[in-house]
Amino acid sequence: MNGSWFLVKYVDDIFRNEPVNVGVVVTADGGVGSHFLGQRPDGSINGQRIGKRVSGIDTYRAWVRFIRKEAVRGNLDARVESLSKRVGESYLIERRGPILDGGIEKTPQALADELFTALVSLDVPQAQPLVALAEDAFKQLAFPPGHGIDRNVDYQVKIRDVPQLLTFDYRYAAGRTTLMDRVSLSRPGKRLVQSVNDLLYRIEAVEKQRGIGNFVALYSGADCPPQAERQLELLNKFAHTVDLSAARAKDDISQIIGVPAQAV
Repeated sequence: MNGSWFLVKYVDDIFRNEPVNVGVVVTADGGVGSHFLGQRPDGSINGQRIGKRVSGIDTYRAWVRFIRKEAVRGNLDARVESLSKRVGESYLIERRGPILDGGIEKTPQALADELFTALVSLDVPQAQPLVALAEDAFKQLAFPPGHGIDRNVDYQVKIRDVPQLLTFDYRYAAGRTTLMDRVSLSRPGKRLVQSVNDLLYRIEAVEKQRGIGNFVALYSGADCPPQAERQLELLNKFAHTVDLSAARAKDDISQIIGVPAQAV
């Protein structure tokens, strides 16, 4: 196999100029292979596997898509040239050298995987679970005396005249009641759909029978695979949605429940 390989770097602080390796791309006559930080087996990016190493998960995903597309088009060398002339760019692509046929046949993807293991550290801090993210956000709110967040709140409703107990993760009741529930968007396929449908079922039942009309779905956008976007759009029709991994999470919750955020 003859071709070239490229190293992709990210620079968080342009002033300090301390790039970190985030991906490898291999282009050859046999095709293109790539491996990026946070990459799942299907090629999508898991934001939770990136931790705090890269700022702006959506921007990172967009760059990964762009680099892959340019590699397939055979334009990566040209992009290396154009990016080298841009000042203050957070993403860098370096052409590291040729790949010569040493008699051992490897696919571009297999070689990209090997180079990634050697050059990109996998020692990435694990993202906080949703429950910890939620508690962190609540701690940053200035609740009035005598008020706070209730946890694991039950409501009794009737479904076809059969009593049922429905539970929500959180409640804030001060004039207006707001019910909040955690939703893990990283669940695969049917499990994700079932989880979202379960929350929508509880929202509809409590809204109709208990007169509560303010609901919040808490999720982490750091791990929102493409197939979860449709479920997130559905949730938005029934409830406010708050990305707990975003810096604005406490401000979003503050606005929804009417409690000021603490001054930093």
